[in-house]
Amino acid sequence: MKKIFLIAALLVFVSLTPRTFAYTISGAELQAIAMDALENALAERGETRRHEIFFTQSAPDIRLPEGVIDLKPHLPAQISYVSLTPVRVSIFVGGRLQRTVSFTANVKVYDAVIVANHDLRIEVPVTAEDFRLAEVPIDGRNEYVKDVSEVVGLVPHRFIRGGSPVTRGYFQQPIAVNSGQRVNIIINYNGIQATARGIVMTRGRIGALVKVKNETSEKILTARVVDSQTVEVTF
Repeated sequence: MKKIFLIAALLVFVSLTPRTFAYTISGAELQAIAMDALENALAERGETRRHEIFFTQSAPDIRLPEGVIDLKPHLPAQISYVSLTPVRVSIFVGGRLQRTVSFTANVKVYDAVIVANHDLRIEVPVTAEDFRLAEVPIDGRNEYVKDVSEVVGLVPHRFIRGGSPVTRGYFQQPIAVNSGQRVNIIINYNGIQATARGIVMTRGRIGALVKVKNETSEKILTARVVDSQTVEVTF
């Protein structure tokens, strides 16, 4: 019974004894570890463009007991260029986890890409004067246009606000033929090519399929739009 009482008293004494700390790791050191992890992750994915990394909050100073200190950062599988990226730094002392500190990082990557000089309306063909080259924050998930010749003559299929970077996916071919329009039909049949006149029955863009009526045979054919005056039928 005395032995049990002695052990209990010793436990109480140990719990009341102030814990001694051998080292204090600063919040700046923890953020530096997180920053290095983010920089390494960007380098591993081949990111060479100018970029900036901001933390949304400061880290606290952490007091640690005596022992060998090991700091291990943890990142998500993908670093976002448009939303916050969570970062964790686990603190081990003597091989035992003492604490995990969490951050959120704002990663901005910049590139010289084509941006709209002004608002671009749906279905209005664009020219080189509608764009300029500028270094702007970009979204790593998209491929932005760097050569204006890629989009000149096309039309936006969505509203594009002035100052916005553009991707090839924002544009499409303009309407080339309209319903009721007379066109030339190129007919390919077993290696033989013939021509006929026809009337378009559905409007379409270059490369799209439309219905066209052969004026001679009055047959309804499915044709691919070649340009504003020509469609092609292949049997």
